[in-house]
Amino acid sequence: MDEPQYRKIKVLVETAERSFKGFIFKPEDDEDTQLRLSDYLNHYDDKFLRLAEVEITERGQHYRIGEKQEFVAVAVNAITYIAPMDGE
Repeated sequence: MDEPQYRKIKVLVETAERSFKGFIFKPEDDEDTQLRLSDYLNHYDDKFLRLAEVEITERGQHYRIGEKQEFVAVAVNAITYIAPMDGE
């Protein structure tokens, strides 16, 4: 069985208190069923969105240098805003 392939997408995620810049890993789909990032997130079933290579700042301060973490899990129900940063 083949290992699943993932696409690394840089995103900005905001909660009421923090901004997170990091990467999500969206599973690559068959060419016939290619999902956009918004479609993937609309069907996301987990309680936590996992981010890698993360920079954390106070909300609205995402242009400043923040604390760096290799991995962060953000509660999906706490997310107020999410957007791709690489033109996705």
